[in-house]
Amino acid sequence: MNRLQDEELVVLCLQGNRDAFAELVKRYERQIYSLAYRLTNNYHDAIDLSQEVFLHLYRVLDKFDGERKFFPWMYRIATNVCYNALKKKPKESTTLDQVMEFISDDKSQPEITFEKKEVQETVQKAIAELPENFRVPVVLKYLEDLSYQQISEVMELPVSTIETRLYRGRIMLQKKLKFILERGAKSGMSSG
Repeated sequence: MNRLQDEELVVLCLQGNRDAFAELVKRYERQIYSLAYRLTNNYHDAIDLSQEVFLHLYRVLDKFDGERKFFPWMYRIATNVCYNALKKKPKESTTLDQVMEFISDDKSQPEITFEKKEVQETVQKAIAELPENFRVPVVLKYLEDLSYQQISEVMELPVSTIETRLYRGRIMLQKKLKFILERGAKSGMSSG
C-alpha cells in the first residue's frame, strides 16, 4: 500500500478497504498534528484535533474530486476543522500542562534553556493571537513551510490574497514581537 498514490488509496477507501485509509493516516498524521499544534498551541488539543480531522476526513472522503490532488484537499479539511474548534474554544492563557512541561525541561544550561523556551512561547502566543485569516497563512508558510501556491490551494484563495494576508500577518507579528527583537539586539551587543 505504501507505494500507491494518495488518490489510489482514496479509491480503495471508498471501496471499503480500511488498510488504505490507515495508510493515509500514517502518511499525514505528523503534518496534521503539527498544523493543529501550531494553530492551538496546546499538545492535548492538537491530539484531539488530529483525531477529529481524520474522522471528518473519513466521513467526507466520497466528496473528494479524483481529478485534483489529495494533499491540498485534505489540508483544507484539516484547516477547517481547526478553525471551527478555535472559534468554539474560549481564549485562554497558559495551561497547567504547559507550565509543567516548562518546569520539567532539561536544565543543563538553565539560562539558555529558559530564554529559548520563553522566546518560543512568546512567538507561539503572538501567532495564536493573530486573527484567524492571518494566523492560518502565517502558520502554513513559516511553520509548515508550504509555498504560496500550496497555501492558496489549501485555503482556496487566490495567491494574491495569500500574499496580502502574509504581509499583514508579518506586520502584526513584528509589532507583537518588537520587544523580543529589541531585547535580542541588546543582549547580542552585550555579549560581543
